[in-house]
Amino acid sequence: MEKKRRKFTQCPNCGYTFEEVNNFCPNCGQENHDLNVPVKHLIAEFFEGTIHFDTKAWHTLKYLITRPGLLTEKFNMGQRASYVPPFRLYVFVSLIFFTVLALRSHSSVTVATEEEAQKKLEEVDPTIAAGIRTADSLRSVSEIRSADSLATAAATQLLPGNEQEGFRKELMAKFAKFTKDEEHSKQKLLKNVSFMMFVLMPFFGLILYLFYRKQRRNYVEHLMFSIHFHTFFFIAVILGLAVEYFYRKFDVDEWTFWVALIYLFFALHRVYKQSYLRTFFMLIPISFVYLISVAVLMLATVGISIMMS
Repeated sequence: MEKKRRKFTQCPNCGYTFEEVNNFCPNCGQENHDLNVPVKHLIAEFFEGTIHFDTKAWHTLKYLITRPGLLTEKFNMGQRASYVPPFRLYVFVSLIFFTVLALRSHSSVTVATEEEAQKKLEEVDPTIAAGIRTADSLRSVSEIRSADSLATAAATQLLPGNEQEGFRKELMAKFAKFTKDEEHSKQKLLKNVSFMMFVLMPFFGLILYLFYRKQRRNYVEHLMFSIHFHTFFFIAVILGLAVEYFYRKFDVDEWTFWVALIYLFFALHRVYKQSYLRTFFMLIPISFVYLISVAVLMLATVGISIMMS
């Protein structure tokens, strides 16, 4: 939809005399559009632009959900003006996705009592738990007058005999801290997972690039496929969580896995122009490598989150 402009005859910024076809000043680049009009015109213009954007967003989401691979195909063919740009769409949907996860995580947090935290710590590492119990008992000793001396005594109880043992104890202590403050830990983990997903997106594009290298496509084409796929994945999870909210027995994980797998199959078939049978045999190793990559990155993300505690 072409924007309706109320044009100047002369640029108010630099004085350049416009020709009829000039939508922007050739001299300074300012838009040839007069905004000094009644408010009702500005309101009408705002709603016109909003409706146009909503129409573009609606068509983009509709094709993304119902026509696997179509947006990637159109992007690679250069048909881009009618749809929301892939990366902008990903950012918008991912913001909603992680907001929903944060709200869900916050609502499910249970605050553990001190006894429960101590019991959990004993299951993880009895040595650290014993040290903490010793430190607690030292509070009642009259010789220890200050918090500093108490901390020193507790640290002495946990002092390792060598560097390897020290690293293990430090790691377990961080793990105990990570599991104790559940709400803070979930928020930190969620933040790191969002970054992990952002890293995973170009990595999946690289996986596709390697598996379809004989087609001699540019990496950007595979990256666009990855962006659209992960955007759909976020939408599928959001829809699954919405169903789970009303029907508690609904299995979001199973729903997401099968929907994403089926979607990936049809998207690969459309974009890479192979038979259904050939696409199926490509889907198996691609999915396997992708899931292994997700598992490794997730473990790394959890480890980093624990070490940052």
